Amino acid sequence: MNTPVITALATWVPDPIPLSRWRAIESALRASGHPGWDAWMRSWHPDYGHWLEAWPGEESAESLPVHCDLPPPDMTCAVPVETETDLSGLAAKVANVICAARPRSARPVDVVMFCHSSPDEHVSATIAGRLCAEVGTPCFPFSLSQQCGVSPFTALRLASDLFVAEPDAHTILVVAAEKWRPPFSRICAPGIVHGDAAGALLVERTDPRASGWQLLDAAARHIPVDIYGRAGGPPDARTFTLLSMIESLLARHGLRHGEIDEVVGHPGIPSLTDAVCDLLGRPDTGVQHEHCVHLGAAESFVRLAHTLTRAACCRTRRVLLWGHGMGGFVGTALLEAHGSPHLYQHDDIRSIS
Repeated sequence: MNTPVITALATWVPDPIPLSRWRAIESALRASGHPGWDAWMRSWHPDYGHWLEAWPGEESAESLPVHCDLPPPDMTCAVPVETETDLSGLAAKVANVICAARPRSARPVDVVMFCHSSPDEHVSATIAGRLCAEVGTPCFPFSLSQQCGVSPFTALRLASDLFVAEPDAHTILVVAAEKWRPPFSRICAPGIVHGDAAGALLVERTDPRASGWQLLDAAARHIPVDIYGRAGGPPDARTFTLLSMIESLLARHGLRHGEIDEVVGHPGIPSLTDAVCDLLGRPDTGVQHEHCVHLGAAESFVRLAHTLTRAACCRTRRVLLWGHGMGGFVGTALLEAHGSPHLYQHDDIRSIS
């Protein structure tokens, strides 16, 4: 059998602080920034800088006005900020807790995938290499970036395909981590503030004894979007594509809308949440509109962990994950419960780190 099973999940979300406090920290970091970063940012800004100045009053002379009709962010909102550990350390935290808990007789990890949002590919490749060393056995590491919150969906799709294409691959570790600091802004899209977090999934080839969530399907797409568009009007290409992907996954597995027990989505874009709610005929998909703190590549893993903690008191059998990323990325995955994966969250990780 080639069906992947998620047998373990670990997440780390640091303590939140008010956004106003972060802005004070950010100002100090910018003042002490390396001049090389400033030069790199100037070269990068003409094509992508408008994503960084997403709020009125923050545009520079080189940037384009973005969503000038939107209110400024709520400075009292709480955002998770990691102040002690770097991005590499965050990724290692969640990877190590999963690897340390595995029995000695378990198969070694064959592939490590690292997901995050930095446009700097050297950072991604370096951390993927560290994760390979942390695992402690020979494995193939690589990174997935620039898809933001959607890169984990691409990773799950790749994991599923690798189990078909590579008969000798049995265990894949998918790690996602985010840490935002200058020259990148936490307010990088209208209505969304990015937080720090990390998450990891252990995906294993189907074993009759394995307990966890089967990965039935996963998909990710990129659709160019108009970031200057206004709310309202007909569904945009991103919404249409996400709904089409969900319909396709359900049809491929012979499932009706009512056979999905739990829907887990990303915050920040109410139109996407509303569209998924309408499609599946339910009033709530578990996304809180009023809290638009997005954890980037770690978002889906953290929300999946929250779903697992609730599953003990409800009969959840099938879960539909969906997410979005800056630049028009959307992704979705379909999971089916066959027992519960091992779950390690903030306190579990803190106790052994």
